[in-house]
Amino acid sequence: MIRVIHTQSVSGAILIDDIDDGLPNKTARRLGGVGDPKAYERDGYANAPKQPCYVKRVNPLDPTTAGYIDLEETSRVLLSANKGKIKGLMAAGLVSTLSFVPADLAAPTLASATLGASLVLVGTGFLSVAPNVTSAIITGTGATTLTASQIILGGGTVTNTSIDIPLALVPGVVAATSFAQVRADLQTTTPALAVVL
Repeated sequence: MIRVIHTQSVSGAILIDDIDDGLPNKTARRLGGVGDPKAYERDGYANAPKQPCYVKRVNPLDPTTAGYIDLEETSRVLLSANKGKIKGLMAAGLVSTLSFVPADLAAPTLASATLGASLVLVGTGFLSVAPNVTSAIITGTGATTLTASQIILGGGTVTNTSIDIPLALVPGVVAATSFAQVRADLQTTTPALAVVL
């Protein structure tokens, strides 16, 4: 998979119009009804025009992050990334790209939340694919939300299987009355786990 990310250097969405082989057909009709010979219904037949592909400026599910689209690595998408529209948009600084596998977007799971010299969250799938942000969410006593960059800047660590949060970043956390969750790739672990000693 290839993720095309809006760099937010311009306002508005960016059109990528040379990758239509992997996009769904439009559902609208043009120039009349079904009986009109010039009308077309975009229903999957050959030569039916496709939906335009836009990279939105912001992610509608998380307006604090840049917009992006995920594309399968079809021959047309790879051609665009190497010689076509996507490459030109990258050269102009309007988009960036990264490759990932679908498994990278698996929902995170939280197995334990232990309070000791630090608050340690253990599980799987904690690393988000950019531009999405990994966050540790504490509810109940000492409620707070910390992004991965805040945790790292505060002396902690974030890996795909553990998050180690220094106590200075979560001073109000108390075992049994504080609960932890992890948010990665716009998915949150459920249920919230009670913090234990």
